[in-house]
Amino acid sequence: MRESKDIIYAICFFCLGIAGFFWGFSRLRRKRMIENIPTSTVRGLALGLVELVGGAKRTNKNLCTPLTGTDCVFYRYTVERYEKRGRSSSWVKIARGNSYFCPFWLDDGTGRILVFPKYSELILPVDYEFTTRWGRDIPSNLIQFMSRNGIRYKSFFGNYTLRFKEWYIRENEKVYVLGTAAKQKDALMDHKENLMKRLRELKKNPEKMAEFDLNKDGVISIEEWDSAVNKVEQELLEEELKSGQIDDPADVIITRGEEEKLFIISDHGQEKLVKKLGWQAFLFVFGGAALSIGILGYLCFRLRGGF
Repeated sequence: MRESKDIIYAICFFCLGIAGFFWGFSRLRRKRMIENIPTSTVRGLALGLVELVGGAKRTNKNLCTPLTGTDCVFYRYTVERYEKRGRSSSWVKIARGNSYFCPFWLDDGTGRILVFPKYSELILPVDYEFTTRWGRDIPSNLIQFMSRNGIRYKSFFGNYTLRFKEWYIRENEKVYVLGTAAKQKDALMDHKENLMKRLRELKKNPEKMAEFDLNKDGVISIEEWDSAVNKVEQELLEEELKSGQIDDPADVIITRGEEEKLFIISDHGQEKLVKKLGWQAFLFVFGGAALSIGILGYLCFRLRGGF
């Protein structure tokens, strides 16, 4: 029984090594693309994959981070709870949020362009982190956040062990963006596709459809269906436009492309970003390969009757 568990664990580590090896190559690909793509200006950019560096500007004057209340143009946060399960223990994510649906301006001095963070890969350092411990008071801002979101932090034996993390980009902070410059009308096609997808899902859900049967006759009339479409689209718009009204129209935006999926937003400088990706590529490619080869040798030894 013990030998069988050892082999199962070994296979799991072998798979982790293979996954790490290929993830390292994806980091290497990003590093090379950043090195090879010349930095463009807003005024001189062409449609397609572009690299831009400039100051971040808000489209919404009231955007603040949920944990610390910091004024920003973009944020992301997570809340984790330390849980014990049998002999093992780990951090379990119990809440998370972001402003992916909130666009921001990027201004490089030659002009400005809207950046839609949705589907982007964020390479940002943690700006705020707090872990609860025995005898350590929880800041009032985190207590207010948990109260607003219905997160329990007290147990019978005291407070749960929680970890809060927050990432954000402040206004005027220098931002690196590698994404696809596209016509705004083309990008808005995603909205129509998402709307059609949600309507198809709605039709397949009898319970949800019944909510729009106002006269309860078992049939969805044209008027009732129109009401359903309007409600679904309103919910979708609220998600996509959490920033409120954009104060200036733009013909071209930066987003994730249909063909080239690479879309990076970072507050690291280009040189620092390249160095970070280079170290990640080196560690995971060679570390993953070494782990996989070592485990493979161990498995060959065990399966040949070495135990």
